[in-house]
Amino acid sequence: MQLGTVLKELGEVKKQLGVMQESKVKLFAVNTIQKAEHQVQTLRFQVGEFKTKFVKRAEQAVVDFKEKGKDALASAVKGMHLTQGLQILQSSLHSVMLSMDQKIDRLGSMAEELHVAKGHLRNAFLEAGGKEVRKLTERNPEQGIIFQTQKVLFQSMRSIHQLEQKTERLQQQIGKLEAREGKQPSVKDTLQKLRQEQHPLKFGKEEKQKSAVR
Repeated sequence: MQLGTVLKELGEVKKQLGVMQESKVKLFAVNTIQKAEHQVQTLRFQVGEFKTKFVKRAEQAVVDFKEKGKDALASAVKGMHLTQGLQILQSSLHSVMLSMDQKIDRLGSMAEELHVAKGHLRNAFLEAGGKEVRKLTERNPEQGIIFQTQKVLFQSMRSIHQLEQKTERLQQQIGKLEAREGKQPSVKDTLQKLRQEQHPLKFGKEEKQKSAVR
């Protein structure tokens, strides 16, 4: 659902870019958004595949838990290789997040270069016409479609980062459960097991007398 929201936000900014006049800025921004969309769609597919496998195997794990207890559940969970799957998923999330961060920087750098180039070009025309050149102005980084594109990418990056953190926490939780499978029984558990296995003989009067004679 979170990745679906990210795709929707990326789609909205792409629509805004669509009404802009054709320019290098527009072309670069559209290509950037399209690449981000492809990355998020790939992530969404990975999450969907993992979820399907998880639910299918988890059903059997719950049955094992009900029939045989926590140790059977731990063994079933370990056999599901969830930790490895989550590690792969977390790595993918992290890579996409870093990629979006780089895209934000590249958009800013390109917008800055184009702004300066536009100022120099304007002054070249002014100078050619015998007019006084103007001082180059600083670009406001929080205006225009480039800023809106950066903003959406940042929001997407933040959502993906939150998913990465959730994935890491889930790894830790499952890791604890998997660790039970190879864990040595405690002294308390061992004593309790021994008590259950032992059936102490209850002596009646006759048995007590025979024991006393012996």
